[in-house]
Amino acid sequence: MMLLRTGLWVVILAATIWLLVVGRGLLLPLVLGLVVWYMVDAAADSFEKLHFGRHKLPRWTAVVAAIACIAVFFWFLGTVIGRNIKAVLAAAPDYETRLETMLHRGAQLLGFEQMPTLPEMFARINLVDLIGDVAGALANVVGMIGVVLVYAAFFLVEQIYFGRKLQALFPDPARLARVRDVLDRISADIHRYIQIKSALAAMTCAVGYAVMTLVGVDFAGFWAVLIFFLYFIPTLGSIVAIAAPALLTLVQFATLTPFLIVLLVFGPVQILMANAVEPAIMGRSLNLSPLVIIGSLMLWGTIWGVIGMFLCVPIMVVLMIVLANFEQTRPIAILLSANGEVPRPAVD
Repeated sequence: MMLLRTGLWVVILAATIWLLVVGRGLLLPLVLGLVVWYMVDAAADSFEKLHFGRHKLPRWTAVVAAIACIAVFFWFLGTVIGRNIKAVLAAAPDYETRLETMLHRGAQLLGFEQMPTLPEMFARINLVDLIGDVAGALANVVGMIGVVLVYAAFFLVEQIYFGRKLQALFPDPARLARVRDVLDRISADIHRYIQIKSALAAMTCAVGYAVMTLVGVDFAGFWAVLIFFLYFIPTLGSIVAIAAPALLTLVQFATLTPFLIVLLVFGPVQILMANAVEPAIMGRSLNLSPLVIIGSLMLWGTIWGVIGMFLCVPIMVVLMIVLANFEQTRPIAILLSANGEVPRPAVD
């Protein structure tokens, strides 16, 4: 019986992963729409807590203010990234020349007589296919943005009637209270995760921007935005956030001093934030095992790419809380946790 149950769980897990991979085009916009809705809802909650004398903002005003702030935020990011991409394309020939020089010097140090130039290295790439692939990827991203916004709008509308539907699904007041407790716990943990991550990412981004501007690194604003987003990717994001600006500095300047400044000043700050400050502030609130975090990073990165890497921790937090609230799946939640302590089941 135990063997049959284990085999059934393996089949269910394999089928779920297969559906996530096959249904990526359908599920990703839906999940991103849910993320945008949650950002709007969390921001609206924050605005609603503001008091002007004895008055506070009505809900609809808070929602409108939240949508406006998030729209301005994404517009700013899009503007910064768009401008810097154009600048990168304009400076590409200079970087190509410097990189070829570095490759040639490296080849001499390693004892090679001659290294192929960059055009020779990329000569075998079919340019037409490459342009087609890039154009297709951009078209998919643009198309996904529209669908994501539509999903987010429908989630906002659906939120109005969600309480009534929940009450209809669970007419027993005690059971309804337990289900709402689970949902509130999920919301509180994700909200705390986003707040702490966003604050620390902004601080790391500001330090990185200051260091790169002081050194004179090209496209410091672009790299600062990239550092902000990479902070949300566990472990791997911190490594890329340190390595990418440092390597660009190495290519840009003829001496090692700027490279060492960026690497030895910003690198420790990034490591300190991710490995000391964040765990001290966040504590055990998420209670996810480090091994589970790394495993989920690889799993969701494989299934949904970079977006999956951003979402891996919130997905696993939600999954662990849900599993912990059913007696049959509680052992799985205990294995996912960092210390084996998970809430008692709230749903019979």
